[in-house]
Formats: sequence, C-alpha cells, structure tokens
Amino acid sequence: MNYKIISSRIRYKFIDLIDKGLKYHIGGTASCLDILVVIFYGKFISLKNKSRDLFILSKGHALGALHSILIDQKLLSEKKIFKLSNEGKIGSQIDIFNLKKFMDWNTGSLGHSIGVSIGFAISNPKKKIWTVIGDAEIDEGSVWEGLFFISERKIKNIIIIIDRNKISATAKIDKKELLDKKLLNQLNLNLYKINGHNHKEIFSCLKKIKSSKKSAIIIANTIKGKGFGIAENNLNYSVNLPSKDILKKIKMSYEK
Repeated sequence: MNYKIISSRIRYKFIDLIDKGLKYHIGGTASCLDILVVIFYGKFISLKNKSRDLFILSKGHALGALHSILIDQKLLSEKKIFKLSNEGKIGSQIDIFNLKKFMDWNTGSLGHSIGVSIGFAISNPKKKIWTVIGDAEIDEGSVWEGLFFISERKIKNIIIIIDRNKISATAKIDKKELLDKKLLNQLNLNLYKINGHNHKEIFSCLKKIKSSKKSAIIIANTIKGKGFGIAENNLNYSVNLPSKDILKKIKMSYEK
C-alpha cells in the first residue's frame, strides 16, 4: 500500500473541494490527514463494513478529510456532498444525521468524544473504539475524567489519537505538562508517541494497538497545514481560507 500516493490524492481532492466552494478548515484537516489515510486504507476500519469498529473524529472541523476519503473510495459522490452543503445539511462539523452510514457520532463542542467512546466501548466490547482529538481539546476537564474512568474501570478497547500540531484555532500552544509521560503512565494505558506524517510509523503503531487487550493513547506529532506550503504552521490559515490564487498554486503543486 503506497500511503504517500494516497495521501497526496486525498490532499488534492480536499483542496479541490475548497476551490470549488466548500468551506473547510485547512490547518487542522491537513495535520490529521495522514493518520486518517492509514486508518481507512490500512484495513483498520472499512467504511463499507457494517460491523466495523466505531470511529469518532472529535476534531470535527477536519471533516473535509473524511469527505475526501469517502469520495476517493467511491462511497459518496462529490455531487452529493455539494447537494448536502447547498441544502445546509452539512456544515463545518460532522453531523451524524445526514451521513449516518459512515459517521458514528456528531461533533462540535469539544471534549465529549472520550465519554462517548466509553459508552460505545462498554456496549461493543468486541470492537475497538477509535477517536481522534486535537491537542487544544485536552484542556477540557471531561477529557481527563474520561481518561481516569477508562483507567479505573480497565476498559480495554478504546484508541485515543491526539493530533499534536501545537496550534489551536487562535494561538500557538504548548502542553508539555499535560502530555508528560509520568502523568500519562499513571493511567496504566498503552502510551505511544509517533510522527503523525510517517505512514510506516503510524501503521506499525496502529497494528500493535489493534491486537492489544489494553486501551491506548497515541500522541501523534504533526504539522498544522501539512502539505499545503504557505499554510504550514501558519496561524493565518488555522481557520481562514487562502485566496483563490494560493489555492490554485497548491492544486498545481499536486498536479505535477
């Protein structure tokens, strides 16, 4: 599986959708895109399979990556995405009611996905429950309440991936004290730190976790705006969209 080629294809489709008028968040989508590619193309989760593991993209503002993957896998047409958008049925966060076949939970307000994952894990003990959260999101107390609950109750089937791009919607952030190994190791969960853009490293880590009988936290070090030149680590494009000229230049870089 050539994940590099797939990621490039998804990045192109994502930026193409924006160029055609959809409004997505570039920075936070690009930082977790390689992780999502490995999850959905590495046979960890098959969106075609009704009995698949459950997945929550807690940082729902990165839904453009999921839409691009669904289009690439021919599970959803570009025409359908634009129809839903024009009807106001999809916006800047994931809405389970309009794409229920592929989305397992609504997102929007931060900090809830781990609690929801706990409910899913208890009611689906034979499935892995995956959630991708942002590093700004770990400020929420509900995140820590959920982590302690997983540890205390010895829940074994939750995989939490922290997209560690070090930039929130409005500022550069540093959370060394919250992500300190000494603190996280006290939770008695499997703990990994990986390069969130190295496909081989991501795959190897997920493979270990998939076969483990213990819940896990993965801290994935990433770059906000990864692969989009001027948008990389650029606060100006954390929320705001580039100009049409910049979008076309980015597209051209993927067309070569």
